[in-house]
Amino acid sequence: MANRNWLSNKMYQMQAYPCLVTVSFVVDNTLPNGTNFVKGGGVENVYMNTVGAPGPSNPNPEPGIIMIELQDPYERLLGGFFQAASPLDGVTSLNTVAGQLCVIVSLGTATLAQWQAAGVPAGIEPAVGLAFVPTATGPIGGLAAVQGVSTSGVQVVEACGNGNLSVKRANNAVNGGALVYTQCLDSAGAKVAPALNTVIVGSIYLSNSSVTVNGL
Repeated sequence: MANRNWLSNKMYQMQAYPCLVTVSFVVDNTLPNGTNFVKGGGVENVYMNTVGAPGPSNPNPEPGIIMIELQDPYERLLGGFFQAASPLDGVTSLNTVAGQLCVIVSLGTATLAQWQAAGVPAGIEPAVGLAFVPTATGPIGGLAAVQGVSTSGVQVVEACGNGNLSVKRANNAVNGGALVYTQCLDSAGAKVAPALNTVIVGSIYLSNSSVTVNGL
């Protein structure tokens, strides 16, 4: 089972050995694994559909499928949740439009006063990646730039199959760790590939103990 240096902060629950693994990645079907910037303690890799030659460990699932490989096996999959963060629209502008949500992509030489005049709330430091709603229309100044926000196309990410059967993976030193499979659905309930550069963040709740509580 999982052999990590888990933090000792208390979490009041009924499970004997609960483990929470958080994963974050960027969808990019131009890369061998279909993903980029995979982050998360206890996470080995994340595989999605690629339009090129898949990497040696990527089975190249159909578009919309997410295959998460953890570093260790676990006794049971207890649950989890995922969310998709909207990608940028790719259109860089030196101007803001009042009321239209945007994200900073370049600070330029704009001063704090200029950013606040554009709509960055007081007390928040301007930084690349910061989203804000402009209160003014026009140039920010100092060659500072923003992009608009697009959509991921993903309404919900749902689990696939009986996860208890794929997280308890035998001989992980040879085979690798637990596998968790999910799929992305659009607003009509159809399988959908997330838009390029969509960021997906997930938290996977697992049990590292054979002890069950009331059957779970």
